[in-house]
Amino acid sequence: MNAPNANQSTANHEIWQAAIGWVRSHMRIVHWVARPYLPYMAADEDDLFQEATMAAVHALIVVQQKNSPQKLTPFFRVIFKTHCLKMAAGVQPVHSAHDYLLCTASREEEEYLPEPYPCEIEEALQVIDGRKREICSWILQQELPVTTLEAAHQFKVSRRQVCRLLNHTLLQLTEAA
Repeated sequence: MNAPNANQSTANHEIWQAAIGWVRSHMRIVHWVARPYLPYMAADEDDLFQEATMAAVHALIVVQQKNSPQKLTPFFRVIFKTHCLKMAAGVQPVHSAHDYLLCTASREEEEYLPEPYPCEIEEALQVIDGRKREICSWILQQELPVTTLEAAHQFKVSRRQVCRLLNHTLLQLTEAA
């Protein structure tokens, strides 16, 4: 296989930069297309931006090949919608996930909230078994808070699987309480 020449590399870089600029200036279209799929996606604003950028690169290449720049937005919408469908595939809707995952205590209140005793944690985790328990125990053993991405890397699963697992675990724990 031949090494890419400088012109091809420059063209690829230009397309990538054009896609980033286009997405930044058309975020309202990104949100409009993604809105129906957001409850089914384990994605944040950065994920949406990255997926939209990849869709924009694809759309820009198609527009260049077909020599029809006026069709960039329609091509982008179709391609990005496909990306959103793929990100949402297999994920059950999570209603009010942020209510469960966000800590409501302020920094001043945190000082007065006692840490649960290990026996209390172990008692709460009795309702959970298997992989859920293993992941939850690992997360609770960390000195500093960890992200779902870090947990995904630790257990060699996708971030979406960790989010789904944590959501199911929280529901299971609230039902048991």
